[in-house]
This record gives sequence, C-alpha cells and structure tokens, in this order.
Amino acid sequence: MIKLLHIDSSDSYRPLLATIAPAGAFAVTASYAGVAEAIDDERGLAGCDMIILSGAAADQAGAGVTALKAAAPTKPIVVLAERLSLDGLGASFEAGAMGYLVKAISHDALFESLMLVILGEKVFPAQLADLLIEKTPHDLDPGLAKRRRALTAKEFEVMQYVKLGYSNKQIARTLGIADITVRLHINNAFRKMNVRNRIQGALWMIEHEAELSSRKTMPKAG
Repeated sequence: MIKLLHIDSSDSYRPLLATIAPAGAFAVTASYAGVAEAIDDERGLAGCDMIILSGAAADQAGAGVTALKAAAPTKPIVVLAERLSLDGLGASFEAGAMGYLVKAISHDALFESLMLVILGEKVFPAQLADLLIEKTPHDLDPGLAKRRRALTAKEFEVMQYVKLGYSNKQIARTLGIADITVRLHINNAFRKMNVRNRIQGALWMIEHEAELSSRKTMPKAG
C-alpha cells in the first residue's frame, strides 16, 4: 500500500485520493492544511511514501516544495494545481517536485501518474502539450526568432545538456569548463530564449529541436 501525505487547506479533494486506485493501493495516512503544519509533524513525513500538494498549497508550490524537500529530501512530491501555470510548473520542478498535474485530470490518469512517480518518473500535465501546439514562442514574442539565432555555439551546447536533465556540475565536468561558466551560459541563453527556469528552457529546446539540430551538433543522452 502506498501511503500518501496530503496538504490542502480544503478537505474536499482528500477522499478522492483514496478512491482513484484499486482497493488497498493508496491510503491517505496524514493530511494537513498547510506546508508548515506538515513539516512540524516529523512522524507524518517519515511514514509517508509520497507528498501531494493541492489547493492553496499548490498556488505557492515552489516555496512549498523547497521547504518540504529540506525537511524530507527523499520523499517524492506531486503538485495538483487548479489550473496550468508555466511559472508554477517551472518553480515546482526547479524546487525538486516529481510531478505537476492539474486537478481536472481523470481518475485513471491520476492513478497512473502517481504510480509513475513512485517508480521514479516525472509527470507533466497533458495541457502542457496543447499549450505548446496552440501557442508557439513566435506568438508569445515576435522577436524570439532573432534571439534564437543569437545563441552562441557554447550556449546551445550547454542548453542541450540542460534539456537532458544534467545539473550544472555534470555539464561542467562533461564539457571541461568551470561551474560558474556553465551558469553564465545558461543565464545568457535564458535571456535570449525569454524563459525563466530550466524546465521552460528544456521545453523551448525540445520545441525547436528540428530547426536547431539542422545547424548544430547535439549531445547524446547518457
């Protein structure tokens, strides 16, 4: 049985978590109105297999996930937001969350997503794909194409490793450059790409992969 710790100022969503899975698969063993309350209960944190943030707690997911990871670094955290927010999604994953989903998700999809997280996979909302299809970066910012062409070869290379999930230290070791140099290239690339964090940067690279790979060499995952 997978033991869930649920954080939400409202009790309305809590009963659903125990019913989305086959009998005996999930159990909400601890529930709290806020992150601070959950952190104060060391036994509750220690006894759970996964932490779920929803409701008002999900609105400040970045700060909440950061605090929870400091208190329980090995516990996977999933954010259940009322609606998709790219800023919220990026902040959540930057802070260490394993999942960011929207409450409108079907029960079956939610169950499967939580099981993937237990297996060590990261999960994203289906609405994210729709957003990328419906609203390209050119729609968001007409000057983006010019800035994309302005990416230096090293910025592009570093961002390819960001897309693959490498940390700054891993990128520095792979490319044989200093960690501070990696940070500089990433910050410059973020500015040119008009993104705010690694998640948005990785998504940007994925969306433009075909165009970018036609003129530069891409590193292999591994």
